[in-house]
Amino acid sequence: MASTRSRLWKWTCSSGTSSATRSRSKTAPSSCSSSDSRHTQGPVGNLDLRQQWKYSWQDLAKEVVPTGLCTGCSGCIISCPHQVLNLNRHVWKPELAQDAWVNADERRCSYGERGCTVCARVCPRFRLWEADADEAKWSRHRTAEEVLGVYRAIVLVQAKDSEIADAGQDGGLGTALLLYALENDYIDAALVSFFDEEMRTRPGIARTRDELLACAGSRYTYSANVLGIDDANEVGAQRLGLVSVGCQTSIPPVAYGRGARKLAKRFALVVGLLCSKTFTDDIYEDLLEAKYGIARHLVTKINIKGRLQVWHEDAGTGAPKYVEIPLKECNEYTRPGCMHCPDFSAQHADISLGGIGKGADTTLAIVRSELGEEILAKMEQDGLVTVTDATEDDPDAIALILKMARRQRKRWPVEIGSIPVTPEETST
Repeated sequence: MASTRSRLWKWTCSSGTSSATRSRSKTAPSSCSSSDSRHTQGPVGNLDLRQQWKYSWQDLAKEVVPTGLCTGCSGCIISCPHQVLNLNRHVWKPELAQDAWVNADERRCSYGERGCTVCARVCPRFRLWEADADEAKWSRHRTAEEVLGVYRAIVLVQAKDSEIADAGQDGGLGTALLLYALENDYIDAALVSFFDEEMRTRPGIARTRDELLACAGSRYTYSANVLGIDDANEVGAQRLGLVSVGCQTSIPPVAYGRGARKLAKRFALVVGLLCSKTFTDDIYEDLLEAKYGIARHLVTKINIKGRLQVWHEDAGTGAPKYVEIPLKECNEYTRPGCMHCPDFSAQHADISLGGIGKGADTTLAIVRSELGEEILAKMEQDGLVTVTDATEDDPDAIALILKMARRQRKRWPVEIGSIPVTPEETST
């Protein structure tokens, strides 16, 4: 194990003592850098955004929601102090509650002259969102060469707990990491997603081993896991661990950098998931059931390894069955909110995880922050995981994630920082 550790941590960017041996502050938010007095570079220039920010729901409703940039991440919804924003799951976009309209013909937020500014501060697709998140999380912008974002090491990890490894996806690290964070007082609850009886995702929280096992595995239809914060509030859980795809993992640092720090500080640990796209719920009925005869409620597991892999029960006997579906058959079910997302690697997480590599039972982990490094090192020291250097053990996996990240960066339809226009404005 000692040789593995020396390989794992040799790229650590921090100076002095390794962060794996440093003491941890329970009040330090995962979503920000250590510099709290710094002014953040934003779309209005070098201003203190806590004082100068003037954008509101009206700006999101024009620039983000109708233009294809909105991912349905729901950061605006959980941040709204007046609770007048809702998520429309049919289109995966936020909408203003009717009782917040100025009048029936002017559907703008009625709180204040232009509405309050919190939702726009939190949106991870508004204006210079990436630069704002980079500054808040890393105290610098990523370079053009850093297509995976800022990181310390890329490793291959496998959970040693057989129950976790079997229940989890590709090595079980996500489940094992959240369990370690819960049991070692890093977080009070994890914001996760569950499946209902019809295999539809629903956000929720996990606070125990059994709850984590119940929600283990990947989702290939979208879940706005941050909405689980309502459940966390009900049970008094303050320090939250968020596990989700890139758009949601950018919420905490964007919020912190733009001055919405009360919300940002709730996220004590952010676990990102590598993601190229998610699918709409229509894929179950229109493809799996209509073409392959697999009813939604019979699906037990889904994965993507060059093809859509579906494990399911036989409708007649209940026997386990497996089928592979070409991804080209799935493309038409790509969720619109994913089509312009440039972040494959969840670049603002503390640690990003994905099932990429030659081993079906191994998680590829991009270790990014001191906190992510600390937790993984302690898990290895405690004998909970095995860790190897991905650059040595699976260079093809490194090449693949770099290729996918470069390709996805091209999805962003405008130069980041410019103001996109609605389709109606484009056509006139």
